[in-house]
Amino acid sequence: MSFFPQGATGGTSAAGTTGGTGSSSLFGSLNLDTSVPSAADPTAKRKSVFDPSSTTEARSKSAMFSNLGGASSTPATSAAPAGLFGSTTTTQPASTGGGLFGSATATPGTGTGGGLFNKPATAAPASGGLFGTNTSTNNQSQPSGGLFGGGASTTTKPSLFDVNNAQANVAQSATSTNPLGQPLGASMLGGAGASQSQSQNPTQHNGAQPQNRESVYFNGLLERQKKKIRFSPEQDGQLGQLPSMNMDLGDLARRAQELGQKNQKLGHSSAKDSRAHYLLSASGVTPGQAYKDFQKLNSDAPLPAAQSRIDFADEGSAYLRGMQAKGREAMLRESMDRVYRDVDAFIEESLGIDFDEQKKRIMQHFGLIAKDAADDTNPSGGSFGQSKSYSKSKSSRRSIFGRSGLDKSMIGNASSVAGSPSFFSGQASNPPTGLSKNQTIRDLRDKERMFMQKVEALNKSRVEERNYRIFHEFKGVESGPGDVPKQLIDAYSALEEITKENTTENGLRERLFANAHARSSSPADSIKLKKQILEGSRRFLEKSFYRELEDMVQKNPRSAQLGGQPTIVNKVRAYIRVRQEKHDLAPDGVELTRIGDNGDYCWIISFYLLRSGHVQQALEYVNSDSAFQSVDRRFVSFLASYASNNGRLGQKLQDMINGVYQQLTRVAPKDTVDPYRVACLKVLGRCDLAQRNLESIGQGVEDWIWLQFALARESESPDDAVRGVFGLEQINETVKEIGDKHFQKGQVEAANSYGTFFLMQILAGMFEQAVDYLHSFNPVSAVHAAIALDYYGLLQVSDYQTAGNELLTSTTTGHPQINFVPLIAYYTTTFRAALPVQSVEYLALICLNSDLPKPLGEIMTNACHECLRELCLETREFAALLGDIRGDGSRLPGAIEKRASVIRLESHEQFLRFITSQAAAVADSRGQTADAVLLYHLCDDYDNVTTVLNRALADAVAVELGDEPISLQPLKPRSSTGSSASDTASQTSQQPNSSLSLTQSTSSAFELAKNMTSLYDSNAMYFSRISHQNRATCKVLMTMLSARAKIEHPTNPEYLRALEELNTTSILPLGSEGNIPTIRQMATSFSGLPQLVARCAGLVILWCVRAIGALREQGGREGTWGLPGASDDDVNQLKGQLSQMAKDLMVFAGLVRYKLPGRVYDLLTRAGGDVGGY
Repeated sequence: MSFFPQGATGGTSAAGTTGGTGSSSLFGSLNLDTSVPSAADPTAKRKSVFDPSSTTEARSKSAMFSNLGGASSTPATSAAPAGLFGSTTTTQPASTGGGLFGSATATPGTGTGGGLFNKPATAAPASGGLFGTNTSTNNQSQPSGGLFGGGASTTTKPSLFDVNNAQANVAQSATSTNPLGQPLGASMLGGAGASQSQSQNPTQHNGAQPQNRESVYFNGLLERQKKKIRFSPEQDGQLGQLPSMNMDLGDLARRAQELGQKNQKLGHSSAKDSRAHYLLSASGVTPGQAYKDFQKLNSDAPLPAAQSRIDFADEGSAYLRGMQAKGREAMLRESMDRVYRDVDAFIEESLGIDFDEQKKRIMQHFGLIAKDAADDTNPSGGSFGQSKSYSKSKSSRRSIFGRSGLDKSMIGNASSVAGSPSFFSGQASNPPTGLSKNQTIRDLRDKERMFMQKVEALNKSRVEERNYRIFHEFKGVESGPGDVPKQLIDAYSALEEITKENTTENGLRERLFANAHARSSSPADSIKLKKQILEGSRRFLEKSFYRELEDMVQKNPRSAQLGGQPTIVNKVRAYIRVRQEKHDLAPDGVELTRIGDNGDYCWIISFYLLRSGHVQQALEYVNSDSAFQSVDRRFVSFLASYASNNGRLGQKLQDMINGVYQQLTRVAPKDTVDPYRVACLKVLGRCDLAQRNLESIGQGVEDWIWLQFALARESESPDDAVRGVFGLEQINETVKEIGDKHFQKGQVEAANSYGTFFLMQILAGMFEQAVDYLHSFNPVSAVHAAIALDYYGLLQVSDYQTAGNELLTSTTTGHPQINFVPLIAYYTTTFRAALPVQSVEYLALICLNSDLPKPLGEIMTNACHECLRELCLETREFAALLGDIRGDGSRLPGAIEKRASVIRLESHEQFLRFITSQAAAVADSRGQTADAVLLYHLCDDYDNVTTVLNRALADAVAVELGDEPISLQPLKPRSSTGSSASDTASQTSQQPNSSLSLTQSTSSAFELAKNMTSLYDSNAMYFSRISHQNRATCKVLMTMLSARAKIEHPTNPEYLRALEELNTTSILPLGSEGNIPTIRQMATSFSGLPQLVARCAGLVILWCVRAIGALREQGGREGTWGLPGASDDDVNQLKGQLSQMAKDLMVFAGLVRYKLPGRVYDLLTRAGGDVGGY
């Protein structure tokens, strides 16, 4: 069965005859019988398609794009190129080449070239362009090349499949078609190269080929010979003058017909001037185009008809009409653009969203557009929310909780999951839950709760201007429940030694080291701080080693054999005995010096006394032991000078120690010198600073770090620089190299031992780098370590506006900085919704840096204020954060006001201006009516309170009758939830139910306005600070809502009472009784009504008309007219009054028609006829 179905009839053969029916084979159009010729096609007996032998016929050598060019076709005898599945045996004229996309008229010929796909021979296109179209209607197929239209090679190649059976050899028929409808042998790109005329040569046969294949070939030659014209013997002399022919009579007839048609089209000029055409074409001239150009220059052609006379009047009218249309379009376009701009501005102002910027950020997030480099480093990129900003300093303003002026929110979305996604880049290695190894969620929550208590105590001490031992308190929290690295606790102990906080009972002064650690500090202050860091770190390491020494002695009492008095020297002797029993004092074969009757290791005792920081005890030991003086008398003087000068020796003495050290290490035989003696000389004389390690002495990380600090010195003297520079900066470089090699953030080993490198950074004074490194593994501990360091001024902070999403940045001079504002703000993500008061305690710490030089100090202060303001707007805990008002008018201070002194708000007026008033304005712009009312009330801006209430009442009036009324978002009442312990005690002693947040917690605008107006009317101070217009507007709107409630009562509507209440507003002519001057006067005064009242007047007129209609319907149905038990006279009088009211309302509505909404007037027109208004 054929995979490519053929036509019902066969294709046309090379000779132009029609074949048989379509075959069911895959190649059904091919003549598979190569032995017997077909009756319909005597030339069909040809060579097999897989025959390895080839003829010597010259094949056309067309390239893949040989059809590029414009050569005209010339009759020539050439063999068509063999394709992938076909071969050709006939000669034909060369085809006309076309352009790349041009079309050409093919010359008739017999083409049987094979291609990858066959095409019916009824459409024989000439060689066109790459995708060229053919204008030929010739039914002969075009000779073509191989798979892509290229010419086949002239060399003989064996068949792809060597089949010996003659019946299995497939000869490609010229009448076959392919599924794509292309000619057999045509290029897949649509072009067929122009064949060059070549002579035909007999084919050389290979004797090894089978006889049947040779017979097939010669049979084909015999059939072709029969087609040639025969000449008589008397015409032999003319044979040499005739060209060889390879066409039968039918082909010659078609060829002559095509040539005749071509000559008719060209005006019989091509036959005469063909040779000239060739010459001009070779020179680049197109004769046909030139002939057409010359015809256009015919001088005898008549002139174009004269144009009709223009009617200038019609032209002017058309011009004016066009200008008028363009003017209208321009006006409409300008109006629409203005409307679009106004709507966009209103939305941006109301919702705080820049849609263009939001679209850009969304597209950047999904990778649709390239992310700008400036957005990565500039904090003005980020979230999709935006809030209005009201700070007076525009350069330093930026929303910390939400975008302000397209700035990025640095607080993130509130989350209850620990370890929420971090604001800072490069923190992807954090555990998704924020937990350390072997730590549970409960342990983490307990740790956070204890830290909250310590931070609250810290702020309370700051408010009371007392010192606070922050390192000691935070170390106690880290020592609590939970599996944390021991090095975190040791880091706080080291900071206590560095700052000498442990030497005082009440702690140190706030920001004590801020000037010395600042970038602009003087050299003397900077060197003093470096010396303090070196001494404090060395002292911590010495004390830590002595504690380990005592622990080992206590754990191994039998090996220690302490006995006697537990002096420091005796403890060191006991420690040496334990180490000796473990065989780790020195490598095997090393000679250790022993003196005295007890066999003390004198150099080991001296070294460990120096290692534990007991220099005086070491001096007493060497002075009291006469045997030691006999061993090395000079060491006693060295140690005495070292102890008296606080570790600093003179040049002469240091040279002496260095000479002894060089003699022992280089001259003396190896393993004959006590390594502890060399270690003591190295520590005392700072010998060989290039090799800062102790050979042949087992030492841990702490021992190696101690040696670095024991050898380091900071001095301003030039002599010290000559001796050898090794100070705190060199230690920092060493620690940095170690971190880059062994403690990178992405390494698994670093995650298991991050505490070790954190301790090393703290000891080296790399406080900013330590916080950044710890934040990658333990964010909670990192935040509080930063708070503790910043409290004493040991942390340099950066401007969050330029730091972007980086926690650690550097100045232009290379000083590290911590992005402190988002570090604190993002930490409140997990608990600020549930514990807003505790969030205030953390956010208030941002103002620790307010003492920095301008403008950085002001930036930190404004950032703190904006954080607090956005916290109020997000949590809506206004009563707990900003305060509350009792019923008698007294104020209940909130958590922020209690911390006003530590957030640089010195007075109550500053608190109202910077925090409360701006929060009230933002709440008002967001449509949070209840929140804005409370906040404006707290700001003592009672007139604005009434303005907000009036807008809410007008919105409630604008709702259609029968629709659900507008509900306000109620206030969050003040409660002890989220408050501190001290606040809870003070709240319980007061009357909570009398506070404003509890009594005004309602979702109804009418109830809120009613409660607030009753509060203001009862207090002359409040009443006097509200404008008369606002009071009157509020009263009228409340009356409208009260009447509406009576009209919409579900069971017992009171229409008459509603009309009486609306009559008291004096804005509608309900009591004019048909007096036209009165109605006109009210219509005239309508323009002077407040905007909110005038906007609602149309709807109120509609209410009155519907109330009158409802009364008429009720009277017709029940006969009571709303007056049960009334007499007929009263009923008739009421009917007349209602009818007159309806007429007066319609007259009034007609007078103020153009001041009412169109929809309202249309409704009035329809309803007025029903109630007898006209």
